[in-house]
Amino acid sequence: MLDLRAAAHAHERPYRWAEVHDFIDADGMRRLREQFPPARLLPRSRRDSGGDKTYRMSVLPLVRRGEPLAALAGLGPAWHELTAALTASAYRSWVRSLVAVDVTDSVLDIGLFAFGPGDRISPHTDKTGKHATHVLYLNEHWESGYGGQFEVRSTPDPETPPSATVTPGEGRSVLFPRSDRSWHAVAPVAAHAPEHRLTIQVEMWR
Repeated sequence: MLDLRAAAHAHERPYRWAEVHDFIDADGMRRLREQFPPARLLPRSRRDSGGDKTYRMSVLPLVRRGEPLAALAGLGPAWHELTAALTASAYRSWVRSLVAVDVTDSVLDIGLFAFGPGDRISPHTDKTGKHATHVLYLNEHWESGYGGQFEVRSTPDPETPPSATVTPGEGRSVLFPRSDRSWHAVAPVAAHAPEHRLTIQVEMWR
């Protein structure tokens, strides 16, 4: 399901990050989309003030600190295949080769995220206990006008234009190590977006 030789474009500014294309093969993506639970049924998560960021989204955790959760048992076989591949040593080696962070002993969180109209995440760097994050986009087609772009940022100021953006969908994913400079955000999803912005998020913790 995973292509550990997928095309990747590494960047060093404003911090180290990489954009990867077709990391999940076409058949795997099709099966994951077919077996994705209805986005409207995912638990809502929202913070309007305080903390390290504000956000609106829906989240279904599948693996927490390396342990499978009950939600995973209720999903189709493609999701079990994916989580097994993401927790294997080969995936950890791939992460290290691409962004030069040793995640050999990291414990993983894996979750499904769905963003509907108006959902977004404000600029933040992630918590200090995190080694790296890998966000994989599941939508087959997604136009830039639908919003929801991953924003690579040089500062926490939301008024400053992002240094780079990645439009979710079409086999793209983003991988980056956490640092004090790893500012990033998710732009609001537009009201006219025809579907939810669907992602898999892999978080690697100390």
